[in-house]
Amino acid sequence: MNRKASVLILTIFSVVILLILGTALIARSISENNMAKRNLDSNHAFWAAEAGVSQALKGLRASYNQCGTDVFTGTLSSVDAGYSVDVDCSGQDRIISSTGFVPATGTIRTKRVAEAVIKKSIPLGFYDNAIYSADDVDLNGDSYTINGDVVYADEIDNPDNITGTVTQDPTITPLALLNFSQLLSVSQAQGNYYDEERLDAGDPFPASFWYEPPTDPLDPTTGVPNVVYITEDLTLKGNVGTLGGFFVVVGDVITNPDDIQDTTINGNGQIEGAIYTRGTFRINGGGGNLNVNGGVWAGQEVRLNGNAHISYNDFYMSAIEALGIDASAQITSWKEQLNPYQLTP
Repeated sequence: MNRKASVLILTIFSVVILLILGTALIARSISENNMAKRNLDSNHAFWAAEAGVSQALKGLRASYNQCGTDVFTGTLSSVDAGYSVDVDCSGQDRIISSTGFVPATGTIRTKRVAEAVIKKSIPLGFYDNAIYSADDVDLNGDSYTINGDVVYADEIDNPDNITGTVTQDPTITPLALLNFSQLLSVSQAQGNYYDEERLDAGDPFPASFWYEPPTDPLDPTTGVPNVVYITEDLTLKGNVGTLGGFFVVVGDVITNPDDIQDTTINGNGQIEGAIYTRGTFRINGGGGNLNVNGGVWAGQEVRLNGNAHISYNDFYMSAIEALGIDASAQITSWKEQLNPYQLTP
């Protein structure tokens, strides 16, 4: 009898232990499942906050004076998330606060908040430099020369052959965006629009900086420069001869704002004018020298190798500035405001 009682007690004890373990496992499984759902909600809310920033940038490019609370709203139907964007216009810049939330309708379970600064301005001194790089300037060898000021955002190597001031300014990154729709219209009216087909065909570039020479030889603003709009990488090789104009190397930036194209020039020749490229600018001078008489803007690295020479030309730059090209709104800084691990219960 005592043995049967002992077996019964042991059996009951074992069942209780198994029930406790089973309950703990079920509770842990439920907790992990809830945590996974909350983490997924948090990710979806973050995507929605990012979408809100993108929508605000698009909207402010169309009209820069949209200000207030809930200026831009929308949903991401694929993940059941929404966003609401406030725009602070108290200064020249626009401070964007984008709140992403889940679900898109009903009681909110999770929020993520992103803040961005959007600017629309041409920096002071933008037209006053031989080189203006929103990244590094890499100068190789001792055969290069730069006549004029150099402004860069990150680092510069071997600046010994620069005649002019050398200034580091981290605030110039990202490179100021010009109004590319304006530039496109001007280039098309002048017959200076170069897409992939025209570049592949080898159509020549203008040989002069001027589309219409100045009516007053002492006043560059009385003339009109050639605006050469290029939708692909600009690559020049060999004896390039003499080319002229304001070269805008920006790709398909109007329909794809993230599009970036590079400029690479190898060989010998003379470029009378300035080059604006959102990517890298590389120039490799041959035995007969390669000269840029005007200036260079680059969104990424500027690199000079060999007999490469860049000179600032105030006359040309004044004519480009006189075109009156506006700036385009762009994001200059971005951060998340709400701790992603503090999820709404």
